[in-house]
Amino acid sequence: MLLKTLVFSLLAVAVLADDDKLQILRNYVRTQCANNNAEDKYESIEAAGKTFVECVKSIIDIPTIQREIEEAKPNGALDEVFKKYCAKSPQLKGCIHTLLTAVQPCVDSAAQNQMLSAQNSTDQLIDFVCYKDGDRIALFIAEEGPQCFQSKAEEIRTCLTTAKSSFSDLESVKKLSLAQKCAKYDELSSCIVTKLEGCDTPTPGNMAESLFRYVRKGSFCNADAKA
Repeated sequence: MLLKTLVFSLLAVAVLADDDKLQILRNYVRTQCANNNAEDKYESIEAAGKTFVECVKSIIDIPTIQREIEEAKPNGALDEVFKKYCAKSPQLKGCIHTLLTAVQPCVDSAAQNQMLSAQNSTDQLIDFVCYKDGDRIALFIAEEGPQCFQSKAEEIRTCLTTAKSSFSDLESVKKLSLAQKCAKYDELSSCIVTKLEGCDTPTPGNMAESLFRYVRKGSFCNADAKA
């Protein structure tokens, strides 16, 4: 789970170009290297991190995408915008896979066992967003999905705070069984979807629910359900 969080955090920082958060992640990685007797690997991982950020930025430039979206809206051409970017999804996956390979020396054995899961999770997220050349994300934008999330930001934050409040520290999370972790995931996703259903259109809530189900289907939770 920590590995997935690290990957998603790096992806978000790379997209948003937040140098302060990037420094926090650098410090975290340095600590992990020290904890796993791999301090000599930190510099190569930092170099890989910089390459990752540049790799993502070369594919996703937020100001450019925002401009293209605004220009496409009046013409109903949002699908063309996202089709162009979704065509680059193999490159984005490659950026992430390369990063995961680089950080492997600085994670413990338990996290190393999650490498494939982390890779699959990010691949699934990209595949979900780019389903049918980006039709989903185009619909999300057209149906004012971003505005919905912004209007419900505080309520969604409450869902996250409630989920975190049941854990005293990281160790208590690690002690949860798979079934318990999956139950917590379901509680959090249900809470967020319920908040989004309060928006003017049902699309954001429906799409969030579909995303949560999609991610769950590709996780160990789904395997556990089949057992």
